[in-house]
Amino acid sequence: MLAFLVNFVHAFIPLSLVIGLLIPLLPQTGGKRPCRPLMIAVACGILAGCILHPLALRHETITAARTVLNGTALAAALLNAAALVFIPQRSRIRDTLVHGAALFFAGTLAVVSGFSFSAFVTEQTVSASSVLNTELILNLAGILAGLSLTGLLVPLTVHMSARNGKRTVRGLLLLVSALLMTAWSADLLLGMMRLELVELTSTRVSIVARIGKYTPLISYLLILAVATLSLAFFRNRPKAAPDALAEMGMAERRKTLSRVLLEQRWFRGALATVLLLVTALLYHDLYASRPPKISEPLRLTPDNRGIIRVKVEDLADGNLHRYAYVTDDGHVVRFFMINRSGGRKIGVVYDACMLCGDMGYLQEKNEVICIACNVRIFIPSIGKAGGCNPIPLPHQIEGGEVLVSAAELDKGARYFSQVVTVKVKDPVSGKELISRDAPQRYEYKGRTYFFESAGTLERFQAEPDKYVGQQESRYFRAQGFRES
Repeated sequence: MLAFLVNFVHAFIPLSLVIGLLIPLLPQTGGKRPCRPLMIAVACGILAGCILHPLALRHETITAARTVLNGTALAAALLNAAALVFIPQRSRIRDTLVHGAALFFAGTLAVVSGFSFSAFVTEQTVSASSVLNTELILNLAGILAGLSLTGLLVPLTVHMSARNGKRTVRGLLLLVSALLMTAWSADLLLGMMRLELVELTSTRVSIVARIGKYTPLISYLLILAVATLSLAFFRNRPKAAPDALAEMGMAERRKTLSRVLLEQRWFRGALATVLLLVTALLYHDLYASRPPKISEPLRLTPDNRGIIRVKVEDLADGNLHRYAYVTDDGHVVRFFMINRSGGRKIGVVYDACMLCGDMGYLQEKNEVICIACNVRIFIPSIGKAGGCNPIPLPHQIEGGEVLVSAAELDKGARYFSQVVTVKVKDPVSGKELISRDAPQRYEYKGRTYFFESAGTLERFQAEPDKYVGQQESRYFRAQGFRES
């Protein structure tokens, strides 16, 4: 729900703010502003954007469609800015040009908004099934909430803009247009490089990357613009001085107080809308959209026989219990145990997936989830190889304990990428070193060996088995699952 709400806001808040700023600047006809053509252009633009994306997706022309759309939007924004700034106030054709440029800008921006949100809906899907379900209801509620907030922003912006003067509104509209044009320019350049219309260079890629990094902040800046407009409106609001009220008649006094209260309600409505938008965006960006993280594993050390022991009774709760073992070259090997059936059937596995890597697993009710690909795994299947199931770890259960060999854990060290600093020995000279500070290192059979000098490294490379013996190679994910 929240993802649909936030993405709807990101897609449509520029359109809402631009419409709210354009309407007070439209030339009046017969004492009224011609808002109807503007609304028709916006509605047609949104519909066109929602239709254009699936068509481009079907014909595999998404990049070309997005590039053309960004170029058109950039041209529309420039044309509207030029009409507002450079056409003389007393020009006979000013009204026609300003009105036409506004319609073109709003309509094009509506197409961009519809296209952007349609792209998100296509990627996420409103519902995984075709029948009415909770997911569908919540996601539709998120869309309706976003529609309400961005729709409410239009009359609020129109009313506050009308009270702040055309110069202020024009300046704010140009600032908003500049922000949008910056993002569109980066997207246009990226699309042209992908389509090989311009040469791919490091400078251009750097420009696109830097602008793209801060593009999500545009929504916050637009909300800040609304807040600034609201504060200016509050400062210029009509006030009812006690002395002036005392001199008024009853009817005039009631009308004056009514106008003052009405303006205060407009300000409160704008403030509430701003707070709701900021709260939703911040909650999503700072909390809800953060990737899931695994719990901190409990580090275990083997006994003098090289065996790690875990009591079966500690696993009776049916929860995922995560552990870690640090190899002699510093690789952190994570594994977990889980009671699969409420009895003494214990699943013992590496906390890594043969397909997805070592991001790990989370437990949710009676399912274990692969963080990398979000595949949900039925708990009784834990310990069986295949698919996104965690990699099985050989073990034994004796005397109420689960026994795992440190040698078996060492074989799976290359399933994991985390390496910590440990004390190591040069296998040739026997000198003790700190792994992080060792001058030389060398990999052999999947293990990392550390050396105090280039001389000991060369002696090791000449006869490695002389110093480390006949050791089995560590496993690599590329080899697939191997039975021990």
